[in-house]
Amino acid sequence: MPTYRRSQEEKDGDSADFSLDKKLQSLESKGLYNLVQNLMEKNPENYRLVLEWFKKKEKCLKDADAKKEEVFINDELLMEYWGNARSIISEFNEYGGGPEDEEEEAYDWLDKISELIKEGNISTDAKFGFLDDAFEEYNVGNSGFEDGLMEVFFDICKSKEEWIYLVKKLEKEPSEWRRDLIMKIQKEHLRDDDAYLKIRMKDLKYGMDYWDLAEFYIGKGDMQKAVETAEEGLIKGEGRISELLKFLSGHYAKNRDTANLERVVQYALKKKSDEKEMLERLFEYYKAQNDYENAKKALLKAFEYVKGTGYIPEVRSYAHYNKMKQFLVEADWKNIEPKILQEIREKDPEDFLRICLDKGMKKEALRILLNPPKKQSGFRFGFEDEYNFDEFANQLKEAFPEDIIKYYWQKAYSNISGGNRNTYQTAANYLAKAKELYINLLKDENRWNQRFASLKVEFRKRPAFLEEVSML
Repeated sequence: MPTYRRSQEEKDGDSADFSLDKKLQSLESKGLYNLVQNLMEKNPENYRLVLEWFKKKEKCLKDADAKKEEVFINDELLMEYWGNARSIISEFNEYGGGPEDEEEEAYDWLDKISELIKEGNISTDAKFGFLDDAFEEYNVGNSGFEDGLMEVFFDICKSKEEWIYLVKKLEKEPSEWRRDLIMKIQKEHLRDDDAYLKIRMKDLKYGMDYWDLAEFYIGKGDMQKAVETAEEGLIKGEGRISELLKFLSGHYAKNRDTANLERVVQYALKKKSDEKEMLERLFEYYKAQNDYENAKKALLKAFEYVKGTGYIPEVRSYAHYNKMKQFLVEADWKNIEPKILQEIREKDPEDFLRICLDKGMKKEALRILLNPPKKQSGFRFGFEDEYNFDEFANQLKEAFPEDIIKYYWQKAYSNISGGNRNTYQTAANYLAKAKELYINLLKDENRWNQRFASLKVEFRKRPAFLEEVSML
C-alpha cells in the first residue's frame, strides 16, 4: 500500500485532466468485473473483503435466491476465516507457541467463525470441509489452541448428521479426553442412550465418572439407578467425590432417611472430603426435625473443619461463630463460647478481631493489632508472612489515633526495608494514612512535619523512596 496520498486540493487541481471517481463510474459491468478480479489476484485478502461486501448487501434481501447466495457467501467466508486462523495455528503447532499478538489475531479469526455460526446459513458440506481441515491442526496438539478449536467444533454442529461426523473425527485418534467428548455428544446432543451407556459402563474409574452416569439416570427420572450408581461411586471412585456426597446427602435428607444420611456424612469425614459442608447439611436436617441435641452435635463438629485466612468468608470462623451463637440456647452458648473464641484466636486472628469488634472488645483488638502473630504454616497466601489488619485499624483509628499511627508507622517501616519501588509505594500509602490522623484527628501538623522530616533524613540514601513520598 502506498504511504502517500494526494490532498483534495491536488486532486481538484488535476480534475480537468483525470478523475478516478469518474473513471470508476464510467466502467461497464465487464470492466468493473475485470478490475475486481485483478485486485483479488493481486491481493487474495480482497476476496474476503468482496465476500463481506456482498454479505452485507444480501442481508437487506429476503427472497429465496438471496438466501441461497447467503449460504454460498457464508461457506466461502468460513473457509477464508479459517485459512487466516490456520496459517497462525499451523506455525504455533510447529514451534509449540508463538507471539502474543499473533495468538490474539488467530483468536479474532476464530471469533469471526463463531459469529458466522451464530448467524446460521452454513451448508453441511462446508462444515464437513472445515472440520476436515481444522482437525489436521487439532490433531497435532501443540499449538495451545486446542480448547478454542473444540469450542468451535461443538458450536458448528447442529444436525444429527453433523454431530455424527464430529464423533467420527474424534474416534480416529482415541484418548480419554476424546472419549469424554464423545460421551457428552452421545448423551446431550445425539440423545443416543445406548451408545452413551456402552462407552460409559466400560469406563467407571473416577468419582466424576460415576457422577456423570448418576446425572444421566437423574435426567431419565430413574432415581433408584442414580442412587445405586452414586453409592457405588463412593466406594470405587477415585479422586473427587464431592458431587456424589452432595447428591446422596440431599436425597436421603429429602426422604428423611436419617440412618443413610448419617452414614454418608461419616463416610465424608473418613475420606476427608467436604467435611464441613456435609456436617452443616446434617445440622440443617436435624434443625428442620426440631432435634436440638443432634443439630448441636453436628454444628459443633463442623466447627472443627472451618477454614482460615484466605478462604471465602462462608467457610471461615466468623460465619460459623455467628451461626452457633444464633442457634445454641443461652446456657450452652455461655458454656462453649470461651473455648470457641480461644480456638478462633489461634486459627484465624482476622476473624477473631471481627468478633472482638462485634463484642466491643476494642482494647483486645488493638493489642493484637500492635503485636500481630506470624501466619501459621498452611495459612500463607500471596507469600505474605503477616496478616493484614488494615481494615481493623481503620475501624479503631478514631478511638485510638495515637496507637493506629504507631501501627501505620510500623507497616511503613517494614515496607521501606523491602527496598524496591513496589514496597516504597506501599510505605507511602501507610504514611499518608498516618498523616491524615495527625492532621485531621489530632490536629497536630507540627508533629507530622517533624516526624516525617526525620524519616526522610534516616532514609536519605534511598532516592526511590524519597521520590515516592515527595507528594506527602
